[in-house]
This record gives sequence, structure tokens and C-alpha cells, in this order.
Amino acid sequence: MEHGVAIAAVRGNGQDRAGVFDAGDDVVIALADGAGGNGNGATASRAVIDAAAAAATATHDWCALLSELDRDPRRLGHGESTAVIVSIRGGAIAGASVGDSGAWLVRGSDVVDLTEGQCRKPLVGGGCAPFRLRSTRFTGGTLLVASDGLFNYAKPSDIVRLASGADLTVAARALVELVRLPNGALQDDVAVVLCRERG
Repeated sequence: MEHGVAIAAVRGNGQDRAGVFDAGDDVVIALADGAGGNGNGATASRAVIDAAAAAATATHDWCALLSELDRDPRRLGHGESTAVIVSIRGGAIAGASVGDSGAWLVRGSDVVDLTEGQCRKPLVGGGCAPFRLRSTRFTGGTLLVASDGLFNYAKPSDIVRLASGADLTVAARALVELVRLPNGALQDDVAVVLCRERG
């Protein structure tokens, strides 16, 4: 698998976090957007990424993992976060999500929203109800995982066009630039992960 990651903050280090973890031929993608505009949100989002990284080499029930985190406020720094965890194993996509971060499978102009129907609130750390991602095969196309900093401020058609770019690192950065204001500022933190099979 090849991937590209881009993260940008309104100020400082922000509260969006993302990671891609290789486990042989398998890949686990995790993205989290801490809530509340304070350090607690950043700690919570970091905890989501760390938990996914620790479990990446084993087959895991991702809904159970997020529920376990939800019940451990100390581990979350008493903060709350969205979460999207996606694993690609043997061509099968599985995972779990909470909140308004999302995962799309983009094939040409077609989009499958793997997180459609997820519970936006409460978040991880607030009594969440994790959503099991729509089960599908990863047979071509590009997997996009992003925070609401992208989805809330960009047109879907523009997201699809840029996500389909040949160089995923360049494409991820272009998606961040898509939501910048003319003065260079952002309206929200934004995190983007793109992944596809090597050609």
C-alpha cells in the first residue's frame, strides 16, 4: 500500500492527529479530532492514534477498542475525540468510527461513504456508541480518511478530484490547501490520509 498524510492546525499543534501503520501486507489507518479547543482534546486524539498503533499487528475488534478507550478517562486525559480506524487486511476493509470525521472509498467519480450512519455524538470519552464501518472490498480506488476540517469546508466534487491525484503525498497536501482561506488561515484543524494499492 502507498499512502499520503497531511495535517494542519489553526494554531500551534492543533488537535487533529493521524497515523498509518503497516503490518506486513496489512495497513491500519487511524485519525482523530480532539474536541473542546484545549489540551484535553489533543491528549484524547493522541490516545486514539496510540491505541490503534498498539493494536495494528493483530486482528482487532475496532468498536471494542473505541469502547474500551471511552471507559478510560485518564488515558484520554479527561478529553474527548472523534475517531476513525480503518484496517485493510487481505483486500477487506473493516473498522470503526465515532463523531464527524469520515472515511470515503473513491473510485473515479463514485464515492462510498464508509462512515455513513455513524453517531456524531457523544464522542470517545463522552459515552460513545462506536459505528462499525460498512464492509467492502478494497478493489481499486483511493481510501480517504479525513476530519471535519476538510468535509465541512470543501465541495465533495473537489475532494474527489484531488484525492484521485497520482502522488498521494501531494494530493493530501492539496486537500489541506483546498480549505485554506485567501489569507492563508484555516477555519478548523484538518487532517487527511489517502491510501491505495501500489500500481
